[in-house]
Amino acid sequence: MEGYIKNKSSMWRHALKRSIAPGEKITLDDLYEQYGIKHDITQGKPFVDWLRQIKLRNSEIWEIKYRGDESATAVVEEPQSEEVEIKKDKPMPRKAITEDKQSNQSPFVKVTPQVNDIATMSVRQARDMLPKFTDQKTLKYALNVASQLAQRDTLCRMLKKRIVELELTRR
Repeated sequence: MEGYIKNKSSMWRHALKRSIAPGEKITLDDLYEQYGIKHDITQGKPFVDWLRQIKLRNSEIWEIKYRGDESATAVVEEPQSEEVEIKKDKPMPRKAITEDKQSNQSPFVKVTPQVNDIATMSVRQARDMLPKFTDQKTLKYALNVASQLAQRDTLCRMLKKRIVELELTRR
């Protein structure tokens, strides 16, 4: 299989039974030997779909490139190739170029959460909301409250990680 997965984030990630550095690529052949054969998944598009839907769902963190995907989209786009050539002759304005770039940073959102709201969040809510919080003091108080509650170990780990991220960015 021609393709790879890539960690697009700026942090090390643990996935697929390994630590993956920022920008590191892992070939699909290596992953197929480890997972495809074990789970009895056919090689090619079904395996790549399985990776996208089961193992690496977050497309903001993981980039999955597969040659079979490109050939399928190229067939659809062939009739439109003349229009694309016409557009290439015109220079793109600067604003359009900057909008095409995707940032790995979370957008700045002014949120004023209450400490108890953060401490009682489910893990799924916390995965969505914690990257948006920037108030380090509130997160520390929430960590203190959550550490005293039962079954909040994962949330506490997530809060600690976010606090460390904020401390590093403020240095």
